Amino acid sequence: MADFRPYGTDKEFDKLVDSKDWHVRREVAKQDYGLERLKDDEEELVRIAVAKQGYGLDELINDESANVRMEVAKQSYGLDKLIDDESKWVRQVVAEQDYGLDRLVNDEEAVVRVAVARQGYGLDKLVEDENYLVRVTVAEQGYGLDKLVDDKDADIRHEVAKQGYGLDKLIDDEDYHVRWEVAKQGYGLDKLVDDKNWEVRKAVARQGYGLDKLIDDENWDVHKTVKWYLKENGYKNVDEWKKDNPDKTYYKDNKTKDKNDNEKDL
Repeated sequence: MADFRPYGTDKEFDKLVDSKDWHVRREVAKQDYGLERLKDDEEELVRIAVAKQGYGLDELINDESANVRMEVAKQSYGLDKLIDDESKWVRQVVAEQDYGLDRLVNDEEAVVRVAVARQGYGLDKLVEDENYLVRVTVAEQGYGLDKLVDDKDADIRHEVAKQGYGLDKLIDDEDYHVRWEVAKQGYGLDKLVDDKNWEVRKAVARQGYGLDKLIDDENWDVHKTVKWYLKENGYKNVDEWKKDNPDKTYYKDNKTKDKNDNEKDL
């Protein structure tokens, strides 16, 4: 069966290999043609295209461009050599191939250690890592949450909340992004409905809680979210919603509202 080339015959491809436009030469490489010549192309994106075809890897592993060597690593070729590559990005790809993790877990570059953590390796060590991105990645794996719930970095605590862990503690977090995530988990809405941050209150509204209070929120975006929720769930107004959701109302039978009003009068 003849080789099908959608852009022309082999003769026509021979001409395109020598095109002055590297975009054309790259497309030729993508068609798995002229690789012997194109592996030495002056444009790195062309050589990357060649490497993606799995061709010339024994030469391209020594390419001056880290981007080309990264593509070689993605082909799982020469990992025993590339694990010592000078480029952290190449070593990151090596880790992503699940290779040499016992060494790369100690790599000096955080991006490499992040890649190791994503493989689920060395989490007992990386949970103590000095770099917050590494610890975030550990939390994403659902590991060490009992420790990371008290992490000094809010990004880590946010991820812990996202995992649904420690919500009873994180509901009082000083960082509103963390409390916002707690609200997204549908936890502690009866408390977070009164949060000082409007984004947290908006998250509560999206959960369909306390709409009878939030409809009058001072923040326009919170008010808008209440309107959105009612429309999305087929309610004409808050009163109609209250009839179906008595357990989600803020002013339960208006008792809470009356109490608050009386306290204000005093």
